[in-house]
Amino acid sequence: MRPWAALVVLLCGTFLANLDVFIVVVAMPALERDLGADGGQQQLVLAGYQLVYALGLAAGGRLGDALGTLRVFGLGMAVFTGASVVCGVAPTTAVLVVARMVQGAGTALMVPQVYRAARTLFTGAAQRRAYAAIGAVMGLGAIGGQLLGGWLLSADVLGLGWRAVFLVNVPVGVLALALLPWAAGGPRPVQHGPVRADLPGIGLAAGALGLFVVPLVAGGAGGMVWWGPACLAASVPVGACFLRHERALEARGGSPLVPPRLLRLDGFSRGIALIILINCGLSAFVLMLGLLLQRGLDWSPLATGLGMAPAAVAFAGGSLLAPRLARGAEHRLLVLASLAATAGYAGCAASALGTDPRLLIGAVCAVGAALGLCVTPALSVTLRTVPDAVAGAASGVVSTAQQLGAALGVCVFGFLFFAQVRATADVVGAFAVTTAALTTTSAAAGVLARDLPRAAAPAGLREDVHGSPAPRDLPM
Repeated sequence: MRPWAALVVLLCGTFLANLDVFIVVVAMPALERDLGADGGQQQLVLAGYQLVYALGLAAGGRLGDALGTLRVFGLGMAVFTGASVVCGVAPTTAVLVVARMVQGAGTALMVPQVYRAARTLFTGAAQRRAYAAIGAVMGLGAIGGQLLGGWLLSADVLGLGWRAVFLVNVPVGVLALALLPWAAGGPRPVQHGPVRADLPGIGLAAGALGLFVVPLVAGGAGGMVWWGPACLAASVPVGACFLRHERALEARGGSPLVPPRLLRLDGFSRGIALIILINCGLSAFVLMLGLLLQRGLDWSPLATGLGMAPAAVAFAGGSLLAPRLARGAEHRLLVLASLAATAGYAGCAASALGTDPRLLIGAVCAVGAALGLCVTPALSVTLRTVPDAVAGAASGVVSTAQQLGAALGVCVFGFLFFAQVRATADVVGAFAVTTAALTTTSAAAGVLARDLPRAAAPAGLREDVHGSPAPRDLPM
């Protein structure tokens, strides 16, 4: 096994997963022109991917525990790459929407495996560097998506137009699949204990998350749909049934989708709340910034991507610098970085109303760097309490929390933004109001981070749920 080589290959999946959340945003006008996609269909192209992505993450993490990290990653990358080809040649919007959902399913298989690899292959400083690399790649994929999308549309590569934003995934996916056997050190048989899929748990989890997320996605810029409150209310009892099922299955000695033992780890549960807050602010900020540059300042897609590039560099730099600054005191770094993000959001709100674009760029870079400093220690303090044997399940929960936080941030703050635009017809003013409101997410994260050192002390566990040693390899 080549640990760092395996991590690099797995990070290709992390990059593509985050890239494809945002790269499509700049292609919406072209989709409307070429395929006749109306507003609802455009929303499905954007949200269908992320919805399936979020719903499948817990199952993807559990499959990594049962079948092996690299094996499940390879399956997910193959599904994602094939679906990207279909997206790129889609003749109608309906085909594109379905292919995007299949992309989301492939991503749900890939993403939890990188966290499982960081948790089980590395320890100490090496593990912190692995989490830093994950955070940096997430930032480059998320914020760089609009930059790459804008360039592809402006250059009209090979005359492909909007289709290039999907086909660009294919060479990366093929390369990752080709390097996978080498990173694993060659195929070798690995014995696994009998593991049965928790199909009822998967169904209940998907039902609860779907009832919660779908109304938020369907509401979009027009506000909550009429059936939304009923769905949100129904998600609570369905979620309660899921937790009751998982406890009963664990008591019988089964393999639950989300082991209740995870939820009893105070550091893990607090860390999940922290991750939701960080991603809520990050995704909403990226969306609002793109809307400001394109709609408020009338920048082209390429110029918008270039305008967001400094934030991407700052985010990646913050993620890579975090392990050196933390040095075992992640909670202090989280508190300070959260305060810096709060100040950065306030600075963006104030500078957007001014006349000097350099002030806005400086404030945007401050937000990017501060959020980059938050991501790595948040992942570290959340996952370091988890025993190896359920690291895949924990990774699925962490990834789900990231995507749900992102969806919640985009829906809530996006609703606030568009409500301001409808009321005032002032995009710049709406950005200022919404960005000022984003200070609540980083301030709350700072308050929560103060209690993390007691809650998230390293568990030091290297055994599975029943006390037997856990393997540290990544079977093919």
